[in-house]
Amino acid sequence: MGSMLVRALLGADRRLEEDVWASNRSPEKLEDLSIHYHQLRAGENLELARECLTLFLCVRPVDTAEALEEIRPALTAEHLLVLITNVVGLEQLAAAVPCRTAKVIPSFAQFVRRGVSLLIPGPRSTKDDIARLRDLLERVSRVYEISESQSRAATNVVSCGPGFLARFCAGWAESAYEMQPDIPKGDWEFLVWETVRAVAELPRAGIAGKEILEEVSTPGGMTYEGLQAMDEVLPAMWGEVMRRTAEREKVLREAIRL
Repeated sequence: MGSMLVRALLGADRRLEEDVWASNRSPEKLEDLSIHYHQLRAGENLELARECLTLFLCVRPVDTAEALEEIRPALTAEHLLVLITNVVGLEQLAAAVPCRTAKVIPSFAQFVRRGVSLLIPGPRSTKDDIARLRDLLERVSRVYEISESQSRAATNVVSCGPGFLARFCAGWAESAYEMQPDIPKGDWEFLVWETVRAVAELPRAGIAGKEILEEVSTPGGMTYEGLQAMDEVLPAMWGEVMRRTAEREKVLREAIRL
């Protein structure tokens, strides 16, 4: 996700004025990024903390403590440390560092500079901090500010959403292929995704989801029958998705020590 953010920000139409620094355990990944983005500067974690006042910590939750230990000697009250995970709480992070903190929950959709970024202020973050983050994120996404208590459900839509949608569409294409195998599976995937892309544009034209349903579904028709089948399973499925992601986050949070 860190690599995706680098690519999105450095490839945005509204260019950054300052250099972007990055570190990675894999020198090969950094070298590949540097080849494509000459504005990118590479360094070790501690070096980044000394050079940059805004730091995005893009590591697995279980690696957070180790990364903080590396950069803590350079952190000051002037720094803004930004997490991109729900698992580490902002109060927990603020107690472990002297700097200001915030969260940004990105989406893989930012790879094409679309989608929504969730912005969550930290306990010591200032209006200038939030304005700065909003300015960065608006180059590659729409920005939606929430509280940390709202983050699990919102993350399921914004950040987990591309994965959920990809799985849904793959299953849809697979079912269509099983019903009509003389059309190649790759063609079914094309038909599904082109339909999704087109429907996603309808709200931009002022046609909301409820209106779409009203326009395409006539009682007794084929679409209506298919929707009836979906209504029998989808509410329970999405409820289970929400429940299991919340439970998993709780387990991971309880294991984190900073």
